[in-house]
Amino acid sequence: MAKLLRLRDRLLFGLAIGGDILDDLVGGGSRAYHAGKLWFWTPRNYSKKSYASLIGRMLRTNEIERIIDKGEVYFRLKGSGKKELLRRFPVLSLASKPWDGFWRLLIFDIPERKRHLRDQVRAKLNELGFAMIQRSVYISPHDFGDDLKEFFQTKGLWGEVLLMEAKQKYLGSPRDVAAKMWRLEKINSQYEQVINQLSRQFGLKDKNERTLFFKRVYNQYLAIVFKDPFLPKELLPKDWQGERARELIRKVALVI
Repeated sequence: MAKLLRLRDRLLFGLAIGGDILDDLVGGGSRAYHAGKLWFWTPRNYSKKSYASLIGRMLRTNEIERIIDKGEVYFRLKGSGKKELLRRFPVLSLASKPWDGFWRLLIFDIPERKRHLRDQVRAKLNELGFAMIQRSVYISPHDFGDDLKEFFQTKGLWGEVLLMEAKQKYLGSPRDVAAKMWRLEKINSQYEQVINQLSRQFGLKDKNERTLFFKRVYNQYLAIVFKDPFLPKELLPKDWQGERARELIRKVALVI
């Protein structure tokens, strides 16, 4: 799911976590999030003037809404904000869906004279969480057929790709294949590091020190999340720590 992360993405994702949105991104609403805490989701040394300007634009585009409760200001993610998050990171919408048992294989043969298009194809597949088997062969458990068809037709490449659905017969269990293709052990270890670091923050007495510590760990968490392929639970290791890390990030953000 690698993609250059904008500040707008950080804020939308922060509101998503604060509202437990990954549980209901494609369904219900989200909880309001205190305005003072939304600043946690920005990078260190980010200009508060630029931050305020961006919040104003996001309010005008209806991505978020401002709520006043007992004199306190809160922000909440709105429908267009959810749509923007899913447009930028479509794999998030599939995080909780069960696997149908089919692998999607995409094979392309794009000539060197179209190298710039070939690079765009690889970037698109990385964005969708595909794993590379060989340089022009990619695999995913998710059905992105319509999305990919539209992408390749727009690029004039539909006749130069082959998209197949297949059941796995050999090569071990699907969970073992997923662990190897997506290097899940490494990602899981990084989630564990975030969990261990967040557990330490409760021992920090100074509020500013806790805030800076949390922002630093959250940036580490973001770096992991946006390379997480969000595979179906059936393909994840039994000790997968992604959900635990997200829940701990959310709890710390709400109380810090």
